[in-house]
Amino acid sequence: MNRKKILVVDDEEIVKYSLVNILKAHGYEVDGVSSAEDALKYLYQNVYHLVLTDLILEGMGGLELLENVKVISPRTVVIVITGYGSIKTAVTALRLGVYDYLLKPCDETELLLRVRRALEMQSYGIEQKRSQEINAIAKTSVTLSDRINTPLNIILGNIEMLQLSGEVKKKAKVQETLKIMEEQIFKIRDVMEKLAKLTTAETKKYAALRDYEIIDIKGEEGSG
Repeated sequence: MNRKKILVVDDEEIVKYSLVNILKAHGYEVDGVSSAEDALKYLYQNVYHLVLTDLILEGMGGLELLENVKVISPRTVVIVITGYGSIKTAVTALRLGVYDYLLKPCDETELLLRVRRALEMQSYGIEQKRSQEINAIAKTSVTLSDRINTPLNIILGNIEMLQLSGEVKKKAKVQETLKIMEEQIFKIRDVMEKLAKLTTAETKKYAALRDYEIIDIKGEEGSG
């Protein structure tokens, strides 16, 4: 089971403890820290799906933490927690890219609802981006295939002419070299045909590679 990872940042120990335990109780993998500085250390060492942070912190504030999160881990979603007196700051945070904000004290039901929505939005956004990237690769591959196949066909035509010429027919080594060239060109064409069919590619995530993706290029049915 691939559990979502959340980082809670709050310098009030009781609040931090409460948030961490509520989220853990609902199946999330959660770390809790008391400062933005500690949060940055965790962000450099781990990949988090979501950061839940207080806006008012000792030392580095929530807004500055947000700016760092966007640089360190652009895909991580941020929800900020604020008191009634800091709603204006929360609005500023939304303009800077925060997904949502919660008012203190946080209602457990509302907290879980907002967190779930944020993570669903993140998953949808990642899938959309992945689809767009695959489509872009596919279009590029089709263009490259067309441009490469033309000179390959010309080369194949010339190889065939040489193979049929009287002088070359008598030279076994030359015939062998031309045969190898022909085989390699057919291999290139086969690869280009598969690249041109990238619209049927499937992206697979492997746990050991974490943020990396492998694209399987599928050729015709029955091909390896």
